[in-house]
Amino acid sequence: MSSKLSKLIDRHLDFYKRSEKTQFDKSRRFYRGDFFSSGDSDLGSSRMDSYLCSKNLIYAIADTAVSALLGPNPTVAAVARTPKSQDSATSVTGLLEYIFRVNRFRRKAATALIDAVLCKRGIFKTGWDADRDIPIVRSVNPSSLFFDLTARDPDDIRYWIEATVISFEEFKDRVRSGLYKAELVQDVEPDRYPKWLMDKNQQSDTQQVRDAFKWVTVYEYYDREQGLIQHYIKSADAIVFEDKIDYIPYSMFSLNQSGIDCLGLSEVQLVLKQQETINDLLTHMKQITYLQIPRILYDSGRISEEDLNKAVEASAGSFIGINPSNSEALRTLATLFYEMPQPQNPAGVQEFVARQEDDAAFISALAEAARGQVVGARTATEMAIIDAQMRTRLATREGHLNDAIEDVARKAFYLSKKYMREPRLVRIAGDRRWAELAHKDLRDIQMDFEMVSYNPIRKNPSVMIESLLQLIPFLAENQNVDIRKLTEEVISGMGLSRRIIIPEAELQAMQQEAMAAEAGAGQAQAQASMGGAAGGRPYIEQQQAAQLQQLMSQMTPEQAQTLKDQIAEKTGIDVPMPEGPAAEGMM
Repeated sequence: MSSKLSKLIDRHLDFYKRSEKTQFDKSRRFYRGDFFSSGDSDLGSSRMDSYLCSKNLIYAIADTAVSALLGPNPTVAAVARTPKSQDSATSVTGLLEYIFRVNRFRRKAATALIDAVLCKRGIFKTGWDADRDIPIVRSVNPSSLFFDLTARDPDDIRYWIEATVISFEEFKDRVRSGLYKAELVQDVEPDRYPKWLMDKNQQSDTQQVRDAFKWVTVYEYYDREQGLIQHYIKSADAIVFEDKIDYIPYSMFSLNQSGIDCLGLSEVQLVLKQQETINDLLTHMKQITYLQIPRILYDSGRISEEDLNKAVEASAGSFIGINPSNSEALRTLATLFYEMPQPQNPAGVQEFVARQEDDAAFISALAEAARGQVVGARTATEMAIIDAQMRTRLATREGHLNDAIEDVARKAFYLSKKYMREPRLVRIAGDRRWAELAHKDLRDIQMDFEMVSYNPIRKNPSVMIESLLQLIPFLAENQNVDIRKLTEEVISGMGLSRRIIIPEAELQAMQQEAMAAEAGAGQAQAQASMGGAAGGRPYIEQQQAAQLQQLMSQMTPEQAQTLKDQIAEKTGIDVPMPEGPAAEGMM
């Protein structure tokens, strides 16, 4: 078996070195802005070094992938598969949030996304940390993971091989603990860090640091069909560990499918030619621009270098004494200097650079997003609409990423059900309550998992608030909508504290007081309309009294008095006489 596994590893190593390593190294260099160090362009000659110029589209694409596809806080929601599991869905969602937070999952997901942009594939590995009693998630270097190349879909991959490089001290710890069979590793000697796992630049930059330690390369082999895991060391040609396994720890995704296998296509592959063309053109433009700085020839036989330096270094408005070789030279001073012709950038070069950027944006949705196509939107809602239109091209890429994250959640939950020893206190998702989850609580729960897609509207509070305000009239008429919770969402989105919302009990008390006051006022009004009420002063609104006084002020004193008496007779209300002519006539 070890011989068969050794041959399989050799074949994968040969394939990687021939077909992918050079491309991966180049993509990573371009991401770092190192475009000219490895002879990828004829512009890297010593004559041109000072003019080298680039525009790093690759970094912009990778950075855009993280911000556009991942979001600030990746969240997976648990969905019950059986009625019995329904009540536990929110608790399991809270457990996953805890696992992701402890693992700093967003940072690892960002690394996997950049791997997918540069090197075709992003890979997560989910295992169990017995010491911390929790699932552990990490990102895997695509260069170190081999798999069944006959599969067209990740679910059909029959086997996986990961090259893991451990220190010699860790290797000896595994032997002492009994994990590795001591009789099989007696001949294992430490070695240097494998060069094929490092980029070309890393081999020179970090080799000395890595050589300060000794390493052992262990190949972890996972056989899905046989449910088997093996650790193989080539230097000993021995399988030093073997066990049964009921799950595969890897969750792999590609942003672009190749159409023939699971290797995928990187975003760098799609726009590489445009990137190189842009760099070459910008370099030539920079060179010509520098050559446009005036260069002056002078007659060294007719003017000395000393006199020339005096003229060049003198400040504006200075008088400069020179000693020309003869009087004729002084009379023909203009002939001593000659400005060389200046080269011009060919027409249309700038437009051609812009065309290359347009081509890159057309090919890659991430390149389009990186160029900021939403510029010019007038309102927050318009920005959201334009952003949503752009994201239609990103939907497929986002779906591939979400599938992988959901698979990580599925594996993390499975491992928690199987191995978790201590109860875990988790916060209920979307609530302020906490719940305690123990192993017995998870044992019979059946869950599916759905990625909560990143919504760019929620990234922009102004957009969210504007959108909610437009929906409020509709939502307010919907009996299934909790208006109070809707208000809380609006308040939170505006960045205000929820403390400004009156507690439910206090609000009910205030409403009861208002109703009582309103009832009392209504009773007073009714009594007033009936000509007064026993034990109470007749009620009339201040605005109404003012209107009556204004009317009375326009009457004769007799007319005003008559109206006053009629109101008093019918309503029991004594309207004060206005100040003015009417009041004076009554005196």
